[in-house]
Amino acid sequence: AKLIVAEDLPEAIGFIRSSTRKMDGLINAILKLSREGRRPLKPERLELQPLLGSCVDVIQHQVNDAGGEVTLDIRVSHIVSDRMALEQIVGNMLDNAVKYSVQDRPLRIMVRALPTLVNFVTIEIEDNGRGIAEQDHERVFDLFRRSGTQDKAGEGIGLAHVRSSVRNLGGDITLESRLGEGTTFKINLPRDLRTVTRSNAA
Repeated sequence: AKLIVAEDLPEAIGFIRSSTRKMDGLINAILKLSREGRRPLKPERLELQPLLGSCVDVIQHQVNDAGGEVTLDIRVSHIVSDRMALEQIVGNMLDNAVKYSVQDRPLRIMVRALPTLVNFVTIEIEDNGRGIAEQDHERVFDLFRRSGTQDKAGEGIGLAHVRSSVRNLGGDITLESRLGEGTTFKINLPRDLRTVTRSNAA
């Protein structure tokens, strides 16, 4: 019995260490989410072409390594919003597009900025990756929820954080997706954050 325990000990210690690392990551992610929700927003005029272009630049090397391509279609010149929040939102969505690409087909990402409703703008991020099953379309935005095969690292906080940030900017986020074909996320934002009160945005 002692021999069996001794042999199992390294595996048990490894499991504990792995679980501790995961828990630390989870706690840090939750704290980050909480801090972001309390940070005062700083509305400023943001030129969308350079802002979205700089977000794409961050992932461009990964896209190139995958033999992929990112296309920009920017039809709105500017909005008034919070730079840090918007960059984090778009950056997170682009990271996901790369993360959940399909290995046997070249990655294609389309980033659009379109005028939609009166005083609103829609930023779309479309990819040809794994896609999301219909029953998970709403659940992927819930805290600690993930969809599909769990073969990528993560705490299930990313999209919950994105939706919280978008709503904090007075907007909302939806998705269209077919499993195995790709996903389009649509981020609807007011043209001018100064017209939105924090209480209405929450």
